[in-house]
Amino acid sequence: MKKKRNRFGFLKFLLFLVVAFLVVSFLMGLFTSQSSNSGNTASNTTPTPSQTTPKEEEKTDYQGITTNLSTVYSSNWQLTSNVGKLDNSVTQGIRAKRTNILGNQKDTVTIMVFMCGSDLESQAAMGVYDLQEMANAKIADNVNLIVYTGGCTKWHTDFISTRVNQIYQVVGNGQIGCLSDNAGTGSMVDPETLTSFIEFCADNFEANRYELILWDHGGGSVSGYGYDEKYPKRGSMSLAQLDSALTNAGVEFDFIGFDACLMATTETAFMLSEHADYMIASEESEPGIGWYYTNWLSKLSSNTSMPTLEIGKNIADDFVSMCSSKTPNQPATLSVIDLAEIEGIVPDALTAFSKSTNDLIQSDYRTVASARKGTREFAQSTYIDMVDLVDLASKINTPEANQLCQALMKAVKYNNTSRGFSNAYGLSIYFPYRSSQYVNTVLNTYKNIDMNSEYSQVVRNFASYQTSGQVSSGGNHSAYQSYNSYNSQDYYYNQSSEDLLIDLMELFLGGGYSSNDSYSSYYGSGLDQLFGGRVNENMVKYIVENHFDGDLTWKNGKISLTEKQWSLVDALKLNLFVDDGQGYIDLGKDSIYEVDENGNLLAPKDLTWLAISTDDENWHIVAYYDLYSTVDGDNTIYTGRIPVMINDKYANLITMIDDDSAEIIGATFDYKGEADVVSKTLYELSEDDVIQPVCDYYDYEGNFVDAYLLEGTLTYKDTLSLGDVDISSYKTLISYEFRDLYGQYFYSTAIK
Repeated sequence: MKKKRNRFGFLKFLLFLVVAFLVVSFLMGLFTSQSSNSGNTASNTTPTPSQTTPKEEEKTDYQGITTNLSTVYSSNWQLTSNVGKLDNSVTQGIRAKRTNILGNQKDTVTIMVFMCGSDLESQAAMGVYDLQEMANAKIADNVNLIVYTGGCTKWHTDFISTRVNQIYQVVGNGQIGCLSDNAGTGSMVDPETLTSFIEFCADNFEANRYELILWDHGGGSVSGYGYDEKYPKRGSMSLAQLDSALTNAGVEFDFIGFDACLMATTETAFMLSEHADYMIASEESEPGIGWYYTNWLSKLSSNTSMPTLEIGKNIADDFVSMCSSKTPNQPATLSVIDLAEIEGIVPDALTAFSKSTNDLIQSDYRTVASARKGTREFAQSTYIDMVDLVDLASKINTPEANQLCQALMKAVKYNNTSRGFSNAYGLSIYFPYRSSQYVNTVLNTYKNIDMNSEYSQVVRNFASYQTSGQVSSGGNHSAYQSYNSYNSQDYYYNQSSEDLLIDLMELFLGGGYSSNDSYSSYYGSGLDQLFGGRVNENMVKYIVENHFDGDLTWKNGKISLTEKQWSLVDALKLNLFVDDGQGYIDLGKDSIYEVDENGNLLAPKDLTWLAISTDDENWHIVAYYDLYSTVDGDNTIYTGRIPVMINDKYANLITMIDDDSAEIIGATFDYKGEADVVSKTLYELSEDDVIQPVCDYYDYEGNFVDAYLLEGTLTYKDTLSLGDVDISSYKTLISYEFRDLYGQYFYSTAIK
């Protein structure tokens, strides 16, 4: 019988032993130092100068430390707002524009609209509405407006096929003509489909100005563009695939625009800089009405030599204005990015920023984590981790970060946002914080599009600290599982530095990391960590010195934490369960807590929970999850979600609550398992929509069972109200969820 071949050769094995010996020596030295320090402190009963008792006036302000244990945004801008300011300047030395504008109305423009209808059309007719807006424009003879349709199971018009893809020309004055009644059945997230459309337009509608608009959902740098409803398992078109489609088509564009969510990313801009002069896109999720086409198309037709920046400004202004009128509760952003500036001045600034930030992560991870927590985040409920890069850099606030801000603001030639939506300067970037599940995906994308290697290292290093900190604490658990699996004496709640060192040694040397899939998929084995260069002495030392070890046991209605322990808490939420006689219904998490002046978390007294009603009389308790809050002057607005089924499809009702009102502003549908894109539309409830609240359910052993349909089905008519309901008569379990600076979750013992 042949022996199975060893994974590592003999030389690699020797190298491993050497590296393992060095790391073990370092860890044991650190272990000895920690133990020695601990022993000295325990035996020294006489205060030394470094142990003097604080004066009365120097008592810790626990209220200050615990004020922002949830995600809070301000309506004030971190830097001077760049909204509504058109920048026509050109940086000296950058490349010339690829498109040569002739002037004097001599320019011919071909506009290609790649319209993947998806559920935006099948559920809400958004594609047909936009086609009508295009048809209502006054289209000049030297403007070719060509639309590719597909990706949809139902078009709300008879002339567009759901069976095959088609190509149309919008000629204006209400007229739309079919150029190809059968353009194939390929998926619209297949790069070859996009390439074929671009080639068709270039071959049949030659012009000196080419514009491309990609219409559908978007997922930013994580998943890219598009969701084809007819091919739900195909996912989306990644940035690397989009790059491939554009490269194979061989057309250079005046601008490439995304009438889709989250696509105004730094990564997208770097990739597109080889294909176009400008990018027009949104940092935030777009409201379903999308771009408003009539005005800007008519203006362009009246002057086909219009500067591209002016075209972009018209698109952004029309979009934000229409959203403010028709969807006032949904934020809107749109920016115009000069890709020559991106290519010419941003790479060096991003490299310098990345190097300094990598150093800061190594020396003071907490500072970077705090900056990331307070940064404007987009589509937060999706855990897709897209943040405004200028806002992030300004909060990190190193000299290199400030230089990056200047370069980015120079490249963003025009920016518009809805009123009160702050710190969206025009370009976002992926920065892992809410979840590590996309790290490998994004790093692979970075490799494929030649993204800045130093920034790739920032993502890798931050995620390594974050995930190492999580795994060393035993892995994340659900609140209900923690009731049955742990007690106040367990290391999960009260882990010493010595215990932590042992855990880290197992993690880094023996592969003894958590069995949690999200960690396993990221880490691989301990050997991979050693030879992959992700583990270093600074990381181990930092995690040992900065790990949460609070005793989360209720004593006399209180949980007591020190100043150091509170400083390591990133978020705090109440998690509510109801006993229905067979198991526990998980009713969600809300940022409800009270901390007294001595740093004690107080047990809740009079408890109410959110409910919905269609008649303000019959109330249905629902699961509720707090997302974030926005402070505007003296008013704080809380945004949250309620998981439901709407007409048998998983969705979330989005809520806005302040001191004066509480309302449901719409719903988003869940695409998980099909494509990691973000819903472009905030669906407005329609008459006779059937709504059924859902939640998670656990058995008495603490095992997750499944999604649970709560009692009561509501049929929407003209209103859906929110209210608080007294739940004191219910048999409940209450726990507090503590999130530390690594994204690890710890749960208190239960209050019954």
